[in-house]
Amino acid sequence: MKNYFLTLFLFISVSISAQDQITWNQVGVVVNDGYASDLVETMDEFYGSIDMPEGASVSLLAVYHSGIGHEPTHYINYAGTVDGLVALRQLRGGSEYESYVNEFSKYGKTISNTHGKTFIRFNTDDSEDPMGQIWQWRVEDQAAFVNAFNELTKTFKPDGYMSLGGMFGGIGSEGESHYIYVTHDDYQQMLEWGPKTNEELAAFEKFIKTTDSFSDFKGTYSVWNVKTWN
Repeated sequence: MKNYFLTLFLFISVSISAQDQITWNQVGVVVNDGYASDLVETMDEFYGSIDMPEGASVSLLAVYHSGIGHEPTHYINYAGTVDGLVALRQLRGGSEYESYVNEFSKYGKTISNTHGKTFIRFNTDDSEDPMGQIWQWRVEDQAAFVNAFNELTKTFKPDGYMSLGGMFGGIGSEGESHYIYVTHDDYQQMLEWGPKTNEELAAFEKFIKTTDSFSDFKGTYSVWNVKTWN
């Protein structure tokens, strides 16, 4: 993946409010049919009983829309600062955590584990909206991709939270390396999201045409937040 790691640190350093960027670790889960509520209860018994470290949160996300071959039914998302996630990882151990894992395994299984970081974030006050959409690409030229995204946002101003980020560990089977993530207040807002003027439509078309030459679009899926512990 040429230029990927060569430009990684450049864009972390020049991103808007780099100190406010989010590091995340996302675990894909397949929940057994009819046991989603048991999984939530099991997670709540553990994560609701520990003192969550500052700068860390845990969310259970249910997959709402997905394409053919998208296997996870849910995602467990650990997000926050590096220090916060490290402190949280240290709490995920010992006899109580082992009991949690054993109970968890009755209701579902993990099938993927990825981690990454945001580069650019907009409207951070809306980041806890209940619904989200994720678009994924395999990017060959990260610098050009970020530049194209910056050009898009000069014209298109999202109503809710929007971020651009990269995946640096556990990259998907299709080679997904970058994503755009947006959130919505509700289902209606999700359906209405997108370009609303001719200028915004032209900006979207330019972004797609520009990035086609150095990236492959790998699909999209949407999620809704079942519960967050923070």
